[in-house]
Amino acid sequence: MVLDNPFINLIGARLTEWEAGRCEWSMNIGPQHINTQGSLHGGIIATLLDVACGYSGFCLANDDPGARAATISLTVHYMAKATQGQLIARGRRTGGGRRIFFATAELININDDTLIATASGSFRLQYPSEAR
Repeated sequence: MVLDNPFINLIGARLTEWEAGRCEWSMNIGPQHINTQGSLHGGIIATLLDVACGYSGFCLANDDPGARAATISLTVHYMAKATQGQLIARGRRTGGGRRIFFATAELININDDTLIATASGSFRLQYPSEAR
C-alpha cells in the first residue's frame, strides 16, 4: 500500500499490514540506504520504527479517517547492523487515550531473522479539523 507520505515513498517503504493497534512496514535495503560504513543508515532505521509506531496508533481513530500521528518522543535501541535484505518494521500501540498514545516497534531483517533495532515512543493524534 502506498500512502500520501512523500518521505516514506522516497525511501521505498510500503505499508503491508494495518489494523487496529498494529501495523507492518516493509522495505528492501538498496545502495541508497547504506552509510559510509557499508551498513543501513541509522536514520532509515529510526524512520521505519517511527512510522511503525505512529501508524499503529492512529488506525484506531476510525471516527476521523484523516487522523495522523505526530511524534512526541522516540527512543531507539540499535541491536545489529544490516547490509542487505528485506526489512519488516512491526508497530504496536501499547496504551494511551484519545489524544496521546504509546507504541513500540521492532525492525527485523527477514532474510536471516536478525533483530536490527527496537523503539518505543509517545505520539499525539492530530485530526484534520484541528489543522492550522
